[in-house]
Amino acid sequence: MGMSYRPILLFRSLFSLFLSSSAQNCSYSFSSNRVYNSCNALPQLNAYIYYTYHASNGTVDIAYRAAASNSSNWVAWAINPNGLRMIGSQALVAYQNSSGIQVYTAPITTYAIQRGNLSFPVSGLAAEYASSEFIIYATLTLTNNSTTVNQVWQQGTLSNGVPLTHPTSGPNVQSMGTLNFTS
Repeated sequence: MGMSYRPILLFRSLFSLFLSSSAQNCSYSFSSNRVYNSCNALPQLNAYIYYTYHASNGTVDIAYRAAASNSSNWVAWAINPNGLRMIGSQALVAYQNSSGIQVYTAPITTYAIQRGNLSFPVSGLAAEYASSEFIIYATLTLTNNSTTVNQVWQQGTLSNGVPLTHPTSGPNVQSMGTLNFTS
């Protein structure tokens, strides 16, 4: 009674393919030779979060990379200290208009994006658009050195160079999760 190894081989092949594709998704050469220790492929909106946590000073360097169908889109990545939702999020926003790349911080208190200071310090804020992707770079000082955060990410379109409200269905309302900067 010979045991069939086909199911085991099939499982191993599929698992290996999954690991390989995950690694390829997070393999990326950033401008200015930026390097990050970890990466998560986010489950919605074709986006990735790269990060390096610095326990010594409670900061994290991040790069949020998101596909955009064209440069007339905006993208945002945020931490929400209060839960898995957009309202209350502390966001990093980027888009391109006739003046070039715009990147800023925005505390989300309503469904409109307004520039403002976040509830935690942000430094090194920068962004770029290349190969149909936006990348936002920043260093965040984590409140109370909290290493597990609620994250929210979004994208939408522009009108006359100004971000419009993102779609309120499908992947846009599913773009949230938790992130542990130490794993």
